[in-house]
Amino acid sequence: MNTATPPIPTTIAAVAQDHDSSRRTALKQLALACGLALSASSLSALAASFEPPTDLTRSKKTLFNTAQLALVRELGEIIIPTTDTPGAIAAGVHDFLNHFAVYCASKEEQQALLAGLNRIDDSAKKRFRTPFLSASKTQQIELLTNMEKAADGFTADDRKFFKQLKALVTFGYYTSEIGATQELAYLAIPGGYKGNFKFKQVGKAWALPQ
Repeated sequence: MNTATPPIPTTIAAVAQDHDSSRRTALKQLALACGLALSASSLSALAASFEPPTDLTRSKKTLFNTAQLALVRELGEIIIPTTDTPGAIAAGVHDFLNHFAVYCASKEEQQALLAGLNRIDDSAKKRFRTPFLSASKTQQIELLTNMEKAADGFTADDRKFFKQLKALVTFGYYTSEIGATQELAYLAIPGGYKGNFKFKQVGKAWALPQ
């Protein structure tokens, strides 16, 4: 059995590279755990997008027009509403989704996202004679529930889109500062060490260390 000790990085650059690799791997694993169905290239781009930008103008780029961004904003809040902790709007999930769409998604994924949003709005106009954002909360939830079940005129493809949207919202929320520190229990690293304590003192799942 080979028990040789793996080589230890000897430079700051090597240590940083190992850290970046571990961080990207953790982000990919979290994306998969949230149910994201992305191509390998999109998944890698998503993990890489959490690094500080070198293109300082990229935040100005957008895939969504004003109406679509408002729709994404509302959908995020329906999926993760404000309760005793902040919801998706406070966490800026709609901005994350726009960033993902511009810098991480493939052309096919971008088209599927836009088509799904149009499908939601067109369905609201057909059913309720009003755009989704103007429909009542009860009507909005009814429509999305039917979409999730592929019922009342919605198809399996519609259900697949909504599942992907929920996964994106969940990933964006729990990788935000609000989601990681207020919704999840958060332990800063480095920090104090407690070797033994009762779960009821925490009461919820732990955020991944950054």
